[in-house]
Amino acid sequence: MFAKLALVALLSAVAYTVDVETQTTEAFILAHKSPLSLYAVENMDLVIEYGIYNNGDKPAKKVTLDDRHSFPTQSFDIIKGLLHVHFESVGARSNVTHSVVVRPRAFGMFNYTSAQVSYFTESNDLHVAYTNTPGEGYIYRQKEYDRKFSPKYIFFVVFAIVVAPTTLGSYLLFLKSKSRFEEFSKKKSQ
Repeated sequence: MFAKLALVALLSAVAYTVDVETQTTEAFILAHKSPLSLYAVENMDLVIEYGIYNNGDKPAKKVTLDDRHSFPTQSFDIIKGLLHVHFESVGARSNVTHSVVVRPRAFGMFNYTSAQVSYFTESNDLHVAYTNTPGEGYIYRQKEYDRKFSPKYIFFVVFAIVVAPTTLGSYLLFLKSKSRFEEFSKKKSQ
């Protein structure tokens, strides 16, 4: 019994020392890219968010986010924000977010590629990381989007106009018969 406990304690100590040795002491950047808009529609704004996380124990210096190749200017208009951003440093165990608003010019399938993040560590080593790749997405045609998601108020107005004559006619007939019945009941009660 004692041998088993000693073996478990020894294995735990070895696992702990291995874990301590593998922890990073330099800057280590993790990055993500995600569209915040639910649908990409031609001639409508599409919001893209980038997150840069430094998991290291030291700050990352001269951090550059570059996503110009993902949204070429012949296919997208840049409404707000920049696709090439420079941050002087990202502190240890901290994060930075950045958002860009683009507007697709055309509809169809589009491949969202990853953005490149480059940074320097304390020892002036250049590191390059990439964000996740959202993959292929569909950019809706604006008419298709409007037909699918726009409010249908016009249909309710047309329905009310079509139904109004029959409903109004029935109501007028009801009032006429009601007044006749009231006259008949007055004559009978006298």
